[in-house]
Amino acid sequence: MSTPEEITPGEQTKINQRVLVVAYVCSPKLGSEAGNAWNWVSHFAELGCEVDLLTTKRFVHDLEPAIKASSGLIKLHAIEAPTTRGLPSQVAVYAGYLRWQTAALRYARTTDLLNQAQVIHHITWSSLFWGSRFHSERPPLIFGPIGGGQIADFRLGTPMSRGARLKEKSRSAGIRFIRLNLLAVRTARKASLILATNYETLQVVTQLGARSAQLMLDSAPPPAVMSTQPVEADQHHHGRVIWIGRMVPIKDPVLAVEAFAELAQRMPEATLDMFGSGSELARVERRVTELGLRDCVQLHGHVDWATLPGHLDRSRVLLISSLRESASSQMLEALGRGVPIVGINQHGVAAFLPTDCGHLVEVGERAAVTADLAAGLAGILALSDSEWSKVSSRARAAAEHMAWPEKAAELLVTFKKLTERAVR
Repeated sequence: MSTPEEITPGEQTKINQRVLVVAYVCSPKLGSEAGNAWNWVSHFAELGCEVDLLTTKRFVHDLEPAIKASSGLIKLHAIEAPTTRGLPSQVAVYAGYLRWQTAALRYARTTDLLNQAQVIHHITWSSLFWGSRFHSERPPLIFGPIGGGQIADFRLGTPMSRGARLKEKSRSAGIRFIRLNLLAVRTARKASLILATNYETLQVVTQLGARSAQLMLDSAPPPAVMSTQPVEADQHHHGRVIWIGRMVPIKDPVLAVEAFAELAQRMPEATLDMFGSGSELARVERRVTELGLRDCVQLHGHVDWATLPGHLDRSRVLLISSLRESASSQMLEALGRGVPIVGINQHGVAAFLPTDCGHLVEVGERAAVTADLAAGLAGILALSDSEWSKVSSRARAAAEHMAWPEKAAELLVTFKKLTERAVR
């Protein structure tokens, strides 16, 4: 039998670890947080760890067949989410989560879950702002990976509605005064380990008095982008830039258009394909027209995610223009397909994009950032096929180190160390 220090992805041997995973949303059929939670759970089990999954009843029909088909080491504990009738929709979402946490903790206390667990891992919706009700229980608590400590840099002058700007500034104020948030402070100080998705969040939890904190991404390159090797350089269209994401203010798709406009002045053959929809789509369309880019910028709107790896395979560089981003799933997808990245040196991209896999520009005034992004794109697009292939190979290698089996194996080693420390 192997010890956790010897765990390697692909091992099926049962190990002496039992973890209580707290996940408000969890589903093997979805992406985002629900899909991330299932990936943690299933990969822990594949490595031989016994898992008690404490979640809501919302996705039980997705979970039950997946658990039956798994290694037999996952036990499902589904707790009904309390109702939040009469509250405004935005308030109800988070009030429901906090009430569910209370109900889940009550359930765990009145059963043997807390006595049987060696470690508690609170994943979804793990948030710096909302904390974890499980912070004072006997088993060591691993909280995260979480974001939330990053705030928008308004020097970028991102266009947005008055309501969106007020919401963003209110969020930033909440982070600046986070010491007044008892949920965040107690969780930060009592958790055995906090995992953060960016340096900004790492700094905040450290300032709140976290015992131990380290960087870790909350997601990994999807299997669909990792299942085959990236295509050769000559299949990536010369001059093709790709942008992927929700067209909302914090993604600043308008900045992407403006940076491309400067690039097009240097490289008239360049093209930009943008995938995604949202509240900023009309603003993006207007800006494309104002800058005379209708012949070289194509707005695809929302597309089936399954088609995106193919579009990455035809692109030379991914542009990330976010005003604020905890981490970046698009970064992971691009790395998995061996596509270099140009973005802004902040938040999750700054923490996890290897310096030899693209180009990051410093955040600052909008005009300077726009020019720097254009220069970064031009630098990638100017690479010969052989030079570009070297960058592409490094990107793919980076993605392989970020894959789910490697992440789960790394965390199981941490679980064992915390367990040993707790029984001393």
